Amino acid sequence: MPGKQIAATAPRVSFGVELEFFVAYVFEGSPDPDEPIKNDIQPLSVVPYDEEFPDKSKHKIPDDWVREQIRKALIKAGLPVFGSKEKMVPGSVQASHSEKVMSAFRIVDDCSLREFRPENYFITKVEVNSPAMYDMPISFDLIRLAVSTITTQFRCRVNPTCGFHVHVGNGLTERIDPRTLRNFAALLWAADPFISRLHAPWRAITKYSQSARVNGINRVGANEGAADCLLEQLENGRPFGFPANWMGKVKYLGRDRWLGESPIADADEDKMLREMEMHTADDATVLKSEPWTHRPQVPPPVVNKGPASKPTDEFGEPVLDYEAPVPRPADFEEHRASAAEKFAPPRPRPSPLKRKYPRVPGTMRRDCREDPDFLKPYLMRYDVYGHDAGPLENPAPRVAPKRTDVMSGVRDLLAADMTSAQIGEMMRNVIGKHINYQFDGYALGYMQTIGAVPEQRETGRMFFNAKHDTVEFREAAGTLDMEWITAWAKICCRLLEWSRDVAPAEYMGVIRLLAWAQEEEGAEGEYDVVDFLVDLGLVTEARVCEERLHKGDAVFWECMNFEPDPVREGAALHLLDDWETIEANEVDMGGMGMGMAEEGFGPLIGEIVEQVQGGQVKVSEEEEPDIYDP
Repeated sequence: MPGKQIAATAPRVSFGVELEFFVAYVFEGSPDPDEPIKNDIQPLSVVPYDEEFPDKSKHKIPDDWVREQIRKALIKAGLPVFGSKEKMVPGSVQASHSEKVMSAFRIVDDCSLREFRPENYFITKVEVNSPAMYDMPISFDLIRLAVSTITTQFRCRVNPTCGFHVHVGNGLTERIDPRTLRNFAALLWAADPFISRLHAPWRAITKYSQSARVNGINRVGANEGAADCLLEQLENGRPFGFPANWMGKVKYLGRDRWLGESPIADADEDKMLREMEMHTADDATVLKSEPWTHRPQVPPPVVNKGPASKPTDEFGEPVLDYEAPVPRPADFEEHRASAAEKFAPPRPRPSPLKRKYPRVPGTMRRDCREDPDFLKPYLMRYDVYGHDAGPLENPAPRVAPKRTDVMSGVRDLLAADMTSAQIGEMMRNVIGKHINYQFDGYALGYMQTIGAVPEQRETGRMFFNAKHDTVEFREAAGTLDMEWITAWAKICCRLLEWSRDVAPAEYMGVIRLLAWAQEEEGAEGEYDVVDFLVDLGLVTEARVCEERLHKGDAVFWECMNFEPDPVREGAALHLLDDWETIEANEVDMGGMGMGMAEEGFGPLIGEIVEQVQGGQVKVSEEEEPDIYDP
C-alpha cells in the first residue's frame, strides 16, 4: 500500500515546538478596557475572587489561573495536556497521552519575556510546549488546532522578546547519527544568512538567538577545527562525571556505525563496556596527525605525435572540444535570468516554481547593534524621565567572528569523524541558549548522561525529557500565525531529513550554490532562500516564504508595538507578575477599572507620578532599579 513503512524505509524526523506569548486579563469587577469593540475581538480573561476569602479581599493568583484556563481550553478541544486539574475520560487516548510530558501539550511560565503593561490590562507570560511528534500531516494539524484554540479564546500578543523554537530529532529513544549530524551542522553553517532572512532582523543579534555567522560565539566562528575541542579537553583532563576511559565512551556513543550495526549505539551495554575496555589508542596523537592518504605514482607525460587532424594533449588524451550532434534549442538556459547567473553552479534540478516576486539577496545582514535608530522601534524602552533606558531585549555583545567564509567551516565540520561530540562542541555556545542553533545535546557535557540501552533511558518515566537528543532552532521570532508556525516547523524537519538522505554529490552541489551566492562578486540576488528551499524539495513552503519576504517587515509585527507613557512606565515600581502589589493597590472601583484611576493609575501610582512631576521626589538614574529584569 502507498506510504507503507518497511524495513528499508528511513524513519520520519521528530519535532516539537515552543511558542512564547502574552495573555491579557483583568480582575473580577473591572470593566473591559475595550468595551466598545469587545464583540469584535477575543473574550477577555477575568480573574475571579478567591473563594477562601468571603469578603472578596483577595483574587486567585492571576498567572496560575490564566494558564490553567488555557489548559482547560486545550483539553476541551480534545488535545492532550500535561499537568492540568481538568478531568478527562478515563482510559481515553487523550488521558493516556496527558500522563507524560513528552506526549502532551504543556503550559508553563517563561521568565525571559518582557512587556510594557498596557493601560487597564494586566499581562501573563505564557509558553506552550507541544508534544514530541513525527513529521506527519496530523502532527501539524494538532498544532493548528492548539494555536486556533488559544487565539480565539484569549486576548494574546507577541513582542520582540517572544521566541518561536523548534526542536528536531530522531524520535524519543534515538539520537541523530554522526554522519547526519555532520551534514546537518555544515548545512546550517552554510545556509545561516539565507535562513536568517525569514526571521525578524533583531533575532540574529539578541542574546537568546544570536547567529554564529554574525557573532564569533562558537568554535567554528572562532576558526577552530574538529580536533581542537577534544585536544583541549584531553589536555585539561577528563570532563566532570566521566570515567577514566571517558574517550572510549564518547567514541562508542558518537562514532560512525560499522557495517551490520544499528544506526545508533548498540542496545547491548556489554558491547559498549567491552569496546571501552579495548580502547587503547592515543587520541591526542590521532587528533594531531594528518589523515593518511595513498598517493599513487603518476606516470610521466607521454607526447603523442598523431596527425594534426586529431590534436591531443601531453597525456595522450583527446582534447575536450565537444560539439552537440544537433543545434541547441533557442531557449536553452533561458531560465537563467542574468549574465551572472550563467556562471552559477548548476542547480540539482530545474525549479518547478515560477517566481512571483524578485529575489531577496541572501548575503549577511548588516550588524545593527550600534545603530540606535534601528533598535529603537523594535527593542527600546524608556526611563522615568522619558530617556532611552536601554533595549527591552538586550543585544548580545559584539564579538566579530574570526571565520567569515563558508567552505572552510563546512570542511572542518565534515572532518569531525571521530565522534559526534566534536560537532556538539564546535557548534555550541558556552552559554547554552545564547545561539540560534543549539547543539548542546551532542556536546561532551551530555555524553556522560547517556546510557547505551534505550530502555535504561527511562522513556516511560513521567518527567523524561528527550530534548537532549534534539537540535533546537531558536532564531524565529514569536508568532501566533498558524501558517507560518507549521511552515517553519516543516522547514526545520526537512533540513534534518535532507541532510540524512541526500546523495553526497547533490549535498555538495547545494553547499557550493550557497557559498557562491554569498561570496562570488555579482552573485548577490541570483540565488536566495526560496531557491534553497526548492532545492530541498520544499516547494509549498518556498511559496509561503516568498510571500513572507515580499511583505517585508510587516510580517514581524503581528501586534502593533506599544508606545508606552515614559512617566507611567518609570513610575510602575512593580513587576508585571507582582500580583501582591497589585492587590495592595486595589480601591473601590466605582466603574473606573480595577485599581486604576481615570488616567490609568491607581491612587498610589498616581501620587508617585505627581511627586515626580512636581520635583518633590528625586529619582537617581544610577540607583533606579531595573524593573524589567528578573
